[in-house]
Amino acid sequence: MHSVRGAGSQPAHSGSRYAERMGHYPFTLFNGATVMVLALTPLLVWRRFRGALAANWPLACYAAIAGYTIGFRGGLNPYWVAAGAACGVAIRLGFYPTKVRWAETIPLAYVAWRCVGLLLMW
Repeated sequence: MHSVRGAGSQPAHSGSRYAERMGHYPFTLFNGATVMVLALTPLLVWRRFRGALAANWPLACYAAIAGYTIGFRGGLNPYWVAAGAACGVAIRLGFYPTKVRWAETIPLAYVAWRCVGLLLMW
């Protein structure tokens, strides 16, 4: 794999060879967007149970999650995202909001679990 170098060679911890051996996890657009979606998910759950139910910002979060799903195909299942967005719209419109927010945690748990799996390359 790697050749043995002489005394005048570079140290073993320099450059991309060290990163290659140590399993460096590169920062890409996909990884950054996945971290953003992962950060939005617990925030959304927290604010659903602690904040006002008739807020508009959860719909903006769902728009970001839907954009991520469309932009990075194969990352999230669109049916789970659509189910969460439907719950968000139902809560915003006042359709049994205290009961639907409990059902909303199921698609959000899927999104969070899948984002962790994508980041850890499961």
